[in-house]
Amino acid sequence: MMACPVVTTGQGFLVETLSHLDCQAQAIGSYGFQSLANPASPAASLMSALLAVFVALFGIRLLFGERVGASDALGAVIKIGIVLTLALSWPAWRILAYDTVLHGPAEIAASIGGETLPDLGGGLANSLQRIDDRMIALTQLGAGRQTGALEVPGEQRGSFQGIALQDEAGFGYGRTVFLGATIGSLALLRIAAALLLAIAPLVAGLLLFDQTRGIFAGWLRGLFLTALGSLGVSLLLGVQVAVMEPWLADAINRRNLGYATPGAPTELFALSLGFAIAGFALIALLARVAFQNSWPSLSSLLPGRREVERENERQVPLRTENRERQGHSRAHAVSEGVMAIMQRERGAGDQGDNRRTINMPPAARGAEQTGSSGAYGRQAPLGSSYRRTTTRRITGSRERRDRGA
Repeated sequence: MMACPVVTTGQGFLVETLSHLDCQAQAIGSYGFQSLANPASPAASLMSALLAVFVALFGIRLLFGERVGASDALGAVIKIGIVLTLALSWPAWRILAYDTVLHGPAEIAASIGGETLPDLGGGLANSLQRIDDRMIALTQLGAGRQTGALEVPGEQRGSFQGIALQDEAGFGYGRTVFLGATIGSLALLRIAAALLLAIAPLVAGLLLFDQTRGIFAGWLRGLFLTALGSLGVSLLLGVQVAVMEPWLADAINRRNLGYATPGAPTELFALSLGFAIAGFALIALLARVAFQNSWPSLSSLLPGRREVERENERQVPLRTENRERQGHSRAHAVSEGVMAIMQRERGAGDQGDNRRTINMPPAARGAEQTGSSGAYGRQAPLGSSYRRTTTRRITGSRERRDRGA
């Protein structure tokens, strides 16, 4: 475990505090990751369980006959590779994220600042410490209002005291706000980055499942926010150094020459408070950028495009209704075809019965048509059409003979 520098009071307070914060951030990010990536740690056991569940679910999909394309199989293999790299490989993680998040913003800020801003690399902390030292020196010198002046009866005291704060309050509040904003913003970003880097073995397994992929995406966005926020705050502090360092040098020079600076306390407080508000507002703005979900396309912003999209939205229910109607008509056609086949079969069966009863006597048919109930009023059973019955048959010759008689 590395030993971080001790923070002492007095001269060098700010630079020691910032150095201590950097040391703690590096220690938490590196040693935290390595301890969680240890095979004997609970995080490693959790990672093994998540991988086993993922492989088991993939195998169950294959077992139940679900079609898995080559893209799905390749995506699963890529996910497993990313998870193992993030969770177990410290050299790869150090190059990929650790150095990028903790050391990359200072290097980018130094290249962006150019010659107009002071050294934003390792010399930024020293520049901020020089500002703090000059604030202390200006506070000791004071604003120079009526220092050692005699009190004249009837004369108005403090005739040029057109300020909002007293000298001691202005200098004290100005330095307090400066130190609090500088330490607070950098501590927030550095410790947050260290924590997110350290828990990578715990969060990496969440990439495997759709239900937990949102947490993994939020973790990545948090890392992006800390890196982008460190870059923005470094640039803002560089601008603050470029503004306040010459101002403090001029105020101290005036006081050393014996001139009064009655507006210095209020100006110092205003500069410190303004940059403090700007720093936290910048972090909030960058957080909005980092956690932005999507951005509308240019085509969707055009008036004609909007009308087309509205028309498409109106057409969607109609298309759905047409599909339902088409599906219903096809099903209705199939059912009608089945019914037609059944009717033809029933008709064929009825024709067979008529052929079997075609020799029915005419009298029986007449009786059946008139609705009378007689011996031939009913249809003869199958096979009984030519059966001899006890009914007497009367021929034509016998009828004529009987009439002649």
